[in-house]
Amino acid sequence: MDGYDERTYGDRYAEVYDHWYGDDGGMALTRIGTPTDVANRIATLAGSGPVLELGVGTGRLALALADRGLDVTGLDASGAMLDRLRAKPGSERLTLLEGDMAAPPGLADDTFSVVLVGFNTFFNLTTVEAQAGCMASAARLLQGGGRFVVEAFVPDPKLATDGVSARHVGLDRVLLDVVKVDGAEQVITGQRIEISAAGNRLFPYVLRYATPNQMDAMASAAGLRLEDRAEDWHGTTFDDGSPAHVSVWVKQ
Repeated sequence: MDGYDERTYGDRYAEVYDHWYGDDGGMALTRIGTPTDVANRIATLAGSGPVLELGVGTGRLALALADRGLDVTGLDASGAMLDRLRAKPGSERLTLLEGDMAAPPGLADDTFSVVLVGFNTFFNLTTVEAQAGCMASAARLLQGGGRFVVEAFVPDPKLATDGVSARHVGLDRVLLDVVKVDGAEQVITGQRIEISAAGNRLFPYVLRYATPNQMDAMASAAGLRLEDRAEDWHGTTFDDGSPAHVSVWVKQ
């Protein structure tokens, strides 16, 4: 997608993100775990902290982590997303940085007890090189024995096809997904199209998906070892039929 870079997703989605994804909006995320569920699990792993969230967005998870008394740094490539977060009550408790999560700037090595990437955000890194770079950066920023935690969907090759699907059909609004899939490169290029009486809006996205085994290989190359993998934030056992995973790698 010409012109698409690490800032595009956040800049385009910032104004609708909380409406669509917050508080169980039209694209509910809470089946895998609510922000409170995430915060409870991360607090257990982090101990006294501190925690770094990569792809912090509008703070859906970071604010819940801060509610647990954790020292939280949030990084996002999109200034528009960070502006939305800074306007929220409680955001002053967070340290917020703008930058690419493949190579986070301005952070000291061996600092964090947990580095977190929530809700498929790892796949917003659109090349295998960027994903491997993120893994290496996380390992560098973690304290010895610290954990890198990622929540992501498990790719289903049977469903990886080009097409159009309806996300929402209402009296005055239709939301469509149009996707093109490159199976060889494991890249989904899409547009979420909102059609309403007020006009049409386009929300582009590019995802480079990876299997849990592929992510384990990247983590191992970065000096991280798989410690735990569950289907969700509740600790449901992960198996071959699981649609998602919450994976925890520890710095060796």
